Amino acid sequence: MNKNRMILAVAGGVTGLAVLVAAYFTWSSWSAKSAAIDGDDESEGLEAVVATAERLSRSAVYPCAESVKATEGNAAQLAEWMAGARRLAARGDRVFPKTTPPAFKTFLVQDAKRLVALPGSAAGQLAQPDFAFGPFKGYIAGGDLPSDAQLAELQRRWDDVAVVTETLAASGIGELTDVQFKSAEKPKEEPQQNARGNRRQARKPAKKAAQEEKTSAVSSFSYEFSFTAKPHALVKAVNALETCERFISVDDFSFRREKDAIAEALGGDEKKAEGAAQSGGRRRRRGGAAPSPLAEEKKDDAKSGIVTDPQLDAPFAVTMTVTVHDFGSLEEGDKNGEEAK
Repeated sequence: MNKNRMILAVAGGVTGLAVLVAAYFTWSSWSAKSAAIDGDDESEGLEAVVATAERLSRSAVYPCAESVKATEGNAAQLAEWMAGARRLAARGDRVFPKTTPPAFKTFLVQDAKRLVALPGSAAGQLAQPDFAFGPFKGYIAGGDLPSDAQLAELQRRWDDVAVVTETLAASGIGELTDVQFKSAEKPKEEPQQNARGNRRQARKPAKKAAQEEKTSAVSSFSYEFSFTAKPHALVKAVNALETCERFISVDDFSFRREKDAIAEALGGDEKKAEGAAQSGGRRRRRGGAAPSPLAEEKKDDAKSGIVTDPQLDAPFAVTMTVTVHDFGSLEEGDKNGEEAK
């Protein structure tokens, strides 16, 4: 065997050995991966562990002493948290003394004057002197008297309107322009699907139905307030309503400006009308029209670099829907006291 053949034989042997080593490592890694996923004689695989975990998570808690104690502890902590949250939410609950329709009408007229006189932009007041708070207009500015059946609800509604009005005034809004009642929308329950895919109405467990019956003392009334406000006052009003001691939720609000101050400062429609007049003058005579005093004034403003002052902008016209919630905690206390007597 000559030298070249020996070199080729050695190179072939080394290549074959490298192929065998690579094949061994490939088989070893594939075997380890299969054992990790499917398992082997020594340990369970990933699929078996996941299946066991899913089965255990769906099964009921084993009723041993530790699990019963842990479940009771979790239930006690949840009940304590719910009681604390309910006390926090109900800290602003109100209870109203019994009254008569004439007495309530007298109180309504006096309290409406007090609210109208709060600080605002309507000649220094919060609203115009003849503002009668929308649905209460017949009782404040007219000769209507509420019936005995309406009295309790009207007391509650007027207190809600007064609380929101005072909060808006303290936040620095401009003028209160309207108040209206809104109907609170209840969330709709989606029907569930059974095993056959048919839609059916969900049946509530007896414990859940009893809990909802217990919390049915919660009463909610929604209102729509319309007012004017500067941007900082609007932000302050939203924050004040959301953090009010009385449980108030801001459901929706919208705001807009009556006019665009920047467009007006830059000319706006007046600039377009002036340009149309000048183009018409050029068509009538070659000399053109002399610049108007308004155009000279706009030119001076442009040279000064001042377009508009945000402090002098017109306020937003705001429409806000709020819901005032009462959890009946004080009424429950009164009932418990009467039963104790």
